[in-house]
Amino acid sequence: MGIAGVYNVWFFRVFVGLLLVFTALFLFGCSADRNEPDGVMGKTRPVTLTLMANQDWTVKPIMKRAIALYEEQTGNRIELQALPIDTVDTLISKRVAIGEITDLVMHFGGAALSDLHPERNFVDMSSEDWVADLTDEVKPRLSKDGRLYGLPLWEASTSGTLYNKRIFENLGLRVPETQEEFFSLCERLLEAGIVPVYLASKDVWPLMPQFGMDYSAERTPGLVEALNANKVNLADVPAVQEVVDWYRTMYVRGYFGSDSSNNNWDGLPAALHSGDYAMVMSWDVYLYSDLEMKYPGLAGDFGLMPLFVGGKDAKLYEGPNAAMIMVNKNGSHAKEAMQFTRFLAQPAVLNNIYRNLKTGTYFGSVTTNQPTPQYVENKEQIVRLSSPSITPFIVGYSQYEMAKWVQQAMMGTITTREALSGMDNYRKQAAIDRGIPEFQYPR
Repeated sequence: MGIAGVYNVWFFRVFVGLLLVFTALFLFGCSADRNEPDGVMGKTRPVTLTLMANQDWTVKPIMKRAIALYEEQTGNRIELQALPIDTVDTLISKRVAIGEITDLVMHFGGAALSDLHPERNFVDMSSEDWVADLTDEVKPRLSKDGRLYGLPLWEASTSGTLYNKRIFENLGLRVPETQEEFFSLCERLLEAGIVPVYLASKDVWPLMPQFGMDYSAERTPGLVEALNANKVNLADVPAVQEVVDWYRTMYVRGYFGSDSSNNNWDGLPAALHSGDYAMVMSWDVYLYSDLEMKYPGLAGDFGLMPLFVGGKDAKLYEGPNAAMIMVNKNGSHAKEAMQFTRFLAQPAVLNNIYRNLKTGTYFGSVTTNQPTPQYVENKEQIVRLSSPSITPFIVGYSQYEMAKWVQQAMMGTITTREALSGMDNYRKQAAIDRGIPEFQYPR
């Protein structure tokens, strides 16, 4: 072999060697890239986002489906921090105050948003594309000072009195038209050995005095504005006094039964299934999100009629509330948390989440949900007698704290006025803590 041939062989071997080296380096780089932090060379690793919420909300079909779809399609994970129902609002406020905020937080919003100082802690979502898809009535509940802070991935229900149609039919009872007829109905049920209304008063919050507050607002124009400006006290409003008196009347007459203090919310499905109780104050979607899951086929035995909480002319339904998902803008995964909300807000994803669920929705693009049969049956009356809940807009109103005062008055340990004064003191302290000027000095 000549010099040229030797040189060619040498050159070929060097070339192949270099090629092998570069190939190895390339493959090593690709392998290493899979272990690099998020965003390196366009690659991302799966992340775990933490979500803080009411423990009851985390098991709702809507949330379970939403999380499952997100985890399946992105490879990321949602870690739930479920808080007790009776103290969730207080716990979230405290966690936010000391800066222990999860990546995502679920909250009812309204006036209570002020406690969370959203301008400092949460992403302003006002400019998100999906905001245009929201129904108009829900936007004020998600907003503070003109900024929208959350995605309302929630059921839209109608609250009223759920009643067992089979019991009514067997006893020849008809749906009452007035509060007087409602009380007469309760007497007939007692005579038949059936407790008229299941009240989970052991848990306190299911007393749900907010239903009566809607009645009070209808009878007292400008009530919310006057309360929030410290121009009026609950204790001075006759329509509010009638609400507390209603609970006392129901209790004294035995319409909540003799053991309501030992009843809890988790026992409601079994109580309704037993036939020992005829009615409960609740929302139509509960029949399908909770009762039907435990006792298939039972939801169809129930109808929906108005609430009669308050004075003698009380008769109403309550429109839906909306829990929203907010993003901690100061968290280490703020970007990924926003991607979570954008993923869920896609029309295709929303329609998967709501598919065949018996509930309303806050998104115009959602068409796969179904209204409950109870809503369809009473739609005309529901539309006529419904109004959105006012309590989310009352500064310092807490469902649990207010219900504690109502419960004491109901059982006769304090008077109606003492209960309302306690509610006023709680409201005012919350307003003072927020620095609302009208509450800083005595009137």
